Amino acid sequence: MKLHYMFAALIAVSSAASADQLLVTESAKGTSRAVGVDYVSSGQAVAFDFKIAIPGGEKARVDLSKCVADLPKSHTGQCSFVKGMVVGLVYNDNNLALPKGTLSIGSITVSTPSADKAEVVHFLAADKDANRIDSTTLVSADK
Repeated sequence: MKLHYMFAALIAVSSAASADQLLVTESAKGTSRAVGVDYVSSGQAVAFDFKIAIPGGEKARVDLSKCVADLPKSHTGQCSFVKGMVVGLVYNDNNLALPKGTLSIGSITVSTPSADKAEVVHFLAADKDANRIDSTTLVSADK
């Protein structure tokens, strides 16, 4: 029985380790902050979309010029700022999967007096058949 529990735990850890992940890192200095967006790919995702709630909401000033600037050349993406959230979409018209590994997607510059932190409120990754794949988010911020 003990072996059964260890095997189940190993499967759970393996499953979690293979899930795709959106990584959001935030660094603030005064009223200015940089929000980095990275993606950990299992090599299955063809597309993904996300919404990041920005501190200060609609009153924040947001520069999206580099939001998806670091995407692999195989993929296209765009970001917009709507109702206090950065909405991002990344895809490939030919159904090519993102390469396996950690990929830099881009960065967002925010100017806001708010002390709140950025928060991922939506994230979905899909395979070549438009099926949702296991995915998680991780947000980290300097203190």
